[in-house]
Amino acid sequence: VLLTPGAYNSAYFEHSFLGRQMGIEIVEARDLVVHRNRVFNRTTRGMQRVDVIYRRIDDDFLDPLAFRQDSLLGVPGLLNAYRAGNVTLANAIGTGVADDKAIYPYVPEMIRFYLGEDAILENVPTYHATDEADLAYVLDHLEELVVKAVDQSGGYGMLIGPASTAAERDEFRRLIVAEPRNYIAQPTIALSRHPTFVGGELRGCHVDLRP
Repeated sequence: VLLTPGAYNSAYFEHSFLGRQMGIEIVEARDLVVHRNRVFNRTTRGMQRVDVIYRRIDDDFLDPLAFRQDSLLGVPGLLNAYRAGNVTLANAIGTGVADDKAIYPYVPEMIRFYLGEDAILENVPTYHATDEADLAYVLDHLEELVVKAVDQSGGYGMLIGPASTAAERDEFRRLIVAEPRNYIAQPTIALSRHPTFVGGELRGCHVDLRP
């Protein structure tokens, strides 16, 4: 099954699309129950055993008995079933570290270390605010850079330097100095564009490939 937070999640279209393409059930936490460390899906035909869960819920919300107790998105007892080897989680707990933008600058080194070869596609030059030299450069060039919070996505927690105001830059300067681990910066790059029919006319819209 594909475990989704529900229809109000910003990525729900992606969840439903993937579920249809894979030919699997799309479920929410209320559809699943754990009994004797085994996971079952409530259906109109009764309980059906679940062997693999493709989860689209953050670790913190996955199981209120193991993580956040106030989570209404998780399945109580799921972690025990996982520990017992009775269900497979994809993505496994902890893989969210790959979503941390602070990891990005080290990807070429990871490729060399684990695969013994260089990356085919180069990284966008990235400055991490924990590095003193990088921090000094970022603070001196905020009007030229794109600053990103390492734990945000979808355009949140960003400063686009060339389109920012002095007040916005001052605010981000304060945030970066206070929590340098939380920020990276990159030069602005020209993204690919594609003709798109919007409001009765063709416009050039930016294209982002998500492999």
